[in-house]
Amino acid sequence: MKLKYSFLYLIIFISILCPAQNAFIDNLKNQLNKNNTSVTEKFKIYNDLTEYYRVSDQYPTAEKYIQQQLKLAKNEHNNTEEVKALVQDGIIKLNKTEYNKVPPIIDAANAIAQKSKDKTAILYADYLNIYYNNTLGESENTIKLIQKILPQVEKLPTEILLNAKLNYLLYGIHSERDDAENATKYAQKALELAQKSGNKNMLSSAYSALAVCYSFRYEKTKNLKDLDAVIEMCKKAVALYQQFPGHVSPHAQSLALLNLNNYYLSYPTITPEIRKEIHNNTNEILTLTQHTTYNQNIQAGALGILSNLATRDQNEAQAEQYLLKAEQLLLTQTPVYYHVMINVVSDLAQLYERQKNYQKAYEYQAKVTEYNSILYNEGQAETVKRLEAQFQSQKRDAELKVLTEKTSSLKKEKLLYIGLGIIGLIGAFFMFRSYHYKLRYSIEREKKLNTEKHDAEMQVKLQEEEQARLKAEQELLTLQQQKLQSEVLASQLHIQHKNEVLQQLQTKLSDTDINIHQVVKEENRLDNDFEKIKFTIQELHPDFFKNINDRAKQRLTALDLKYCAYIYLGMDTKQIANLLNVEPKSVRMTKYRLKKKFGLDENTALDTFFQSVFSE
Repeated sequence: MKLKYSFLYLIIFISILCPAQNAFIDNLKNQLNKNNTSVTEKFKIYNDLTEYYRVSDQYPTAEKYIQQQLKLAKNEHNNTEEVKALVQDGIIKLNKTEYNKVPPIIDAANAIAQKSKDKTAILYADYLNIYYNNTLGESENTIKLIQKILPQVEKLPTEILLNAKLNYLLYGIHSERDDAENATKYAQKALELAQKSGNKNMLSSAYSALAVCYSFRYEKTKNLKDLDAVIEMCKKAVALYQQFPGHVSPHAQSLALLNLNNYYLSYPTITPEIRKEIHNNTNEILTLTQHTTYNQNIQAGALGILSNLATRDQNEAQAEQYLLKAEQLLLTQTPVYYHVMINVVSDLAQLYERQKNYQKAYEYQAKVTEYNSILYNEGQAETVKRLEAQFQSQKRDAELKVLTEKTSSLKKEKLLYIGLGIIGLIGAFFMFRSYHYKLRYSIEREKKLNTEKHDAEMQVKLQEEEQARLKAEQELLTLQQQKLQSEVLASQLHIQHKNEVLQQLQTKLSDTDINIHQVVKEENRLDNDFEKIKFTIQELHPDFFKNINDRAKQRLTALDLKYCAYIYLGMDTKQIANLLNVEPKSVRMTKYRLKKKFGLDENTALDTFFQSVFSE
């Protein structure tokens, strides 16, 4: 179910704490400062405070308690608590996308856990590795790692919360794949474990997870009973804030209320009772977030829902005020949360179009294009960053595997030399007694030389295999970079085309007889055609630029490559001239120059040549 202003997947990881601390947190801090508090109780308090501030997005405060926990754990020689603190530190750095800082933390946690040989410490170190793989998008590897340690976690009654988190991760992976059956199974398991653990933030997340799972069923059946089940789960998440004061952060409550309101809007008819509850929930959201930071996206989502209700009432003026206020709120946050901003400016563009205020409709449609471009660029940068982390992780795993094999080989070799030495001593002792023992000793020496030769050959073979593996990894990285280059160029072509349309629309606005609906309809048709062509280049010919560079007799410039892409897309001389804002004569001269660079005669068409390249 697509909800424009919903944050269903963020509750477990993101929430903001009000400056005024609640009694629950104050009580934990007071206990921590008491002299009669035992070391065991202090570790539990540190874990609770770190978890609370981490999921509240208060990373500096969480890191302060992590350092205190690390210091106490080292003084007490408590390896398990030291690993738990390192795990929290690694998760915070992953949430801040500092991927390169996490592998050393994973290594440190693994080293401490293996040294202690404590099952709990080992499982928490494994959990950090799982969280790392999941953050990098390695879903298949994440599932395998979880399934490997889950049976061990289930045997530890003290680690119910860790068990719940692992099941929640499995729910998240399957829900992203729209696998409703498995997502529901793991969400229900996470809910049962969260209830046993007593962690209310985890329980709130589990209720919201089940709401998402039930929404899959409603999407298929459109049965209001299924939607009622979704609403019921959302209400249970909302109720926790009043039932357990201080255990659920105000921001988590705001998210739960916002998700409930979004699902209310899915009803075909909004009754007066539902309308009143939506208004009450929205007022509560704005109250809960008025003294917090980094909450503009939540407030804007609440205002977007109010705008939706005003639009249903055909009160365009009030809907406009809500959306404009939401836009101003989002602009005060750094960085801007473009996912919500795009929805807001898109709604404003549609509102002004309904009002036939085409100038403002054009301005906000241009903002939609601009913000989509920014969001796309940010996504590309994040993808490159994640791919680099994945490559480093795979390289690190490969190096670890080679090192393990080498250590094992050296150990065997050492044992072999010891054995051969013993045999040599025995042979030397009996050499003085008979010729038979001298002969046996000679045979054993020959075996030793053969073994050393075999080991040397195996070492050379391993080195050759390692070189081949590194070369394959480099080729894989090159292919990934080429694919990204293809995607970027295709998107640039699309953006250039959209900008041209916007310029044409701005020119035509001066004509009072322009049929704006016809222009939009034609543009949508061109968008669909362009998306099909872009899919062809990106998916069927990801090595487009490599192939044409290989066929060229002379070096191709970046502009040459762009011309080649336009020609391959089937654009004629006039279309290319319009897109590049040049004269058709200039395009024809460039085509002639390209033919020379490819060594083609005048009778061979460039588009025919490019088609033949990819039909081979």
